[in-house]
Amino acid sequence: MNPALWGSLSALSLGSSDFAARFSTRAMGADVVYLAVLGIGSLILTFWVFLSDVPLVFALGSSWLLVISGVSTALMSMLLYTGLARGPVSVVAPIVASNPVLVILFWVALGAQPTVVQWLAMCGTILGALLVARSGRVLEDRGTSDGRAFRITLWIAGAACVTHAVMVVAGQAAVPVYGEVQTLWVGRLIGLLFMVLVFVARRKLPRVPLQWWPLLIGQGCLDAGGYLFLFVGSHGDGRHIAAVTGSAFGAVTVLLAWIVLREKINRWQWFGVALVFASIATLSAG
Repeated sequence: MNPALWGSLSALSLGSSDFAARFSTRAMGADVVYLAVLGIGSLILTFWVFLSDVPLVFALGSSWLLVISGVSTALMSMLLYTGLARGPVSVVAPIVASNPVLVILFWVALGAQPTVVQWLAMCGTILGALLVARSGRVLEDRGTSDGRAFRITLWIAGAACVTHAVMVVAGQAAVPVYGEVQTLWVGRLIGLLFMVLVFVARRKLPRVPLQWWPLLIGQGCLDAGGYLFLFVGSHGDGRHIAAVTGSAFGAVTVLLAWIVLREKINRWQWFGVALVFASIATLSAG
């Protein structure tokens, strides 16, 4: 199976998992849903690590990178799930998916020199995100409370974008030390511990009604499977192809919202969505 197909499977899995989060989060809250999804995903990854005989590295000096990666993963996912639950999905997903711009700007601050194509792609991502968010003006013009709610959703999506960038930067810094699989696995275990501590501090017992477990199990499998598909396709010369096709997970979420939820997307928003994901693909390829 070629890298493009593995990357496409990754995008379908992650995009479907995020779309499912809209329904489960509305029913139980982002914290409960992500604790369940993270627990299921961590269990799957644990089996993968030991069944695949992944070599483990013990380097305490760089463990702080794993901590940042794990905590930021938990925060990002709760913000993302909250934003998707509030909707519209066609606005939240592209804004969160524009995080590669922040990642590249961080490395630029540390001395990296992007190419002209990468600078153009970053500008395209920002312009696309602005076009997608322009529907907020329509809501505000109605003079209802929807405008304020929409602006809050934009802030949540922006915060998810920032924490996603932090997660990626910490993960990229940890990969040379621990490898891709161990970085993802340990980071998720740390994120799971963080979520448990949140519930302990709040003295809140997570409750999941029995009828929601099938969706959560499917969501957790899709979430963990998405990253595993990406890793499988990221070996050899085809790693960039897998990264490019895998970066389309946000587009999958938007399309599902359009098909299933019948979310209205005007032509300018369609153009913005296309511009965001084309720019992301360009940045991933670089």
